[in-house]
Amino acid sequence: MPAIGEEQSSSGAGGENCIYVAVGKSTSSMDALNWTLRQVMDLSPAIIVYLIHIYPEIRQIPTPLGKLPLSQVSPEQVENYMAQERGKRRELLNTFLRKCSSANIKVDTVLIESDALAKAIIDLVAILNIRKLVIGIAKPNLRKLRSGRGTGLADQILKSAPENCEVNIICEGNRVENMDQPIMSEPPSPAPRVSVDKSNDSEHNSTKSLQEEDKPEKEAPVSCMCFRSKSLTKR
Repeated sequence: MPAIGEEQSSSGAGGENCIYVAVGKSTSSMDALNWTLRQVMDLSPAIIVYLIHIYPEIRQIPTPLGKLPLSQVSPEQVENYMAQERGKRRELLNTFLRKCSSANIKVDTVLIESDALAKAIIDLVAILNIRKLVIGIAKPNLRKLRSGRGTGLADQILKSAPENCEVNIICEGNRVENMDQPIMSEPPSPAPRVSVDKSNDSEHNSTKSLQEEDKPEKEAPVSCMCFRSKSLTKR
């Protein structure tokens, strides 16, 4: 199984051979990845799947006294909590990495620290010139998506993604097609500038890559592109 290594990159491929899949805790994320792998199975040597995972900014730390701001807890408490969160992300992403590995598909990860999921993905599309994007959606949200009145992640991305980005919405393993009401894309905005945080402050540095504990021999590491929400903001 591929390991998530320590390599960091501020650039990524957005060509026809690159497919970006948004993944998270929901089962619809795995449905989206499974659909993607089925589409590229015969093209696996030339295809790279990028797993986009967005996690919230940490502003408070849970303590016996309740949640406290970072400024009111010790550096050790902050680092311990962030280590726990990194472990949770590692465990979650390993589930998707194993799926790609078993299908012999090349895979990389893109981590974004942000509280605004849709905006972070749309900004990333512009930064990396993403041409193919796959997003899973739960069946209860499908009716709102078809009506064009939804406010969920898929709805926002369909409304805001540039025309040169092919957005595939997957529900229960199938691509959503034949919308009752077309959802028009807004004119693409200029690509935001990326500033990679090179701070050595481990308490707030979100550019660290995940490190998988067990590294099988003969497996190439998986690089990880990481961004903070500030890096995805237009200046």
